[in-house]
Amino acid sequence: MILMSVFGQVVTYVAVVGLLLPFVLYVVARWRAYKATSHDPQLGIKVALGYFMVTALQVLLAGGAALLYAIISSDEDKGSIYRAAFGLIVPGALVFFSHASLLKMTNQEQYPAVRRMLAGYNLLLTGLIGMTALVAAFEALFQRGSSHGFGRAAAAGVLVYGSAWAVTGWRFARMVLGDRSGSPENIVPPGPPSSQPPAAAPPAQPGLPPLGGGAFPPIR
Repeated sequence: MILMSVFGQVVTYVAVVGLLLPFVLYVVARWRAYKATSHDPQLGIKVALGYFMVTALQVLLAGGAALLYAIISSDEDKGSIYRAAFGLIVPGALVFFSHASLLKMTNQEQYPAVRRMLAGYNLLLTGLIGMTALVAAFEALFQRGSSHGFGRAAAAGVLVYGSAWAVTGWRFARMVLGDRSGSPENIVPPGPPSSQPPAAAPPAQPGLPPLGGGAFPPIR
């Protein structure tokens, strides 16, 4: 009961962060767009689509963890767990892939600032839930006596969210550390062409004319 109470508090914290942080991200993105030299006309729609895509991914991961727990669980009534898992997986997959396809139609390749912030937000949520599942798994491991299925649920969470944590962290590192080209708001425009005339060629050095060709009378 103590472990379930701690886990419930963490889930509440994740829900509050998931609801409030997108507004903070939008304000930060709007402030950066205001400070930038180029204007992003699709900033709001990219934040909205990215928020729903990240939320759908978290629902999809929760359904995957529930499905894995139904597979490894020793509970006799696995049908209800399977139904609950697919009830999360199906809508999560529909919302995720539909919003991902809509995001491909935006200008996120030319203005990747929103995509990077949402990728960091996704990494924060996935890592927080994965770390919570890891702590719960070790608490169930070192608990005296049987954990009554809590350990298997925590193990399923570690496998699903731990793998997602590693993948999202690797992709976020590639997105942030591997992008050396710079975004359009950081590109410095070229200066005006110089109005100075081109430098004249150096004058030819004076010298004696060639001796051949009868330029001088023959010496007697």
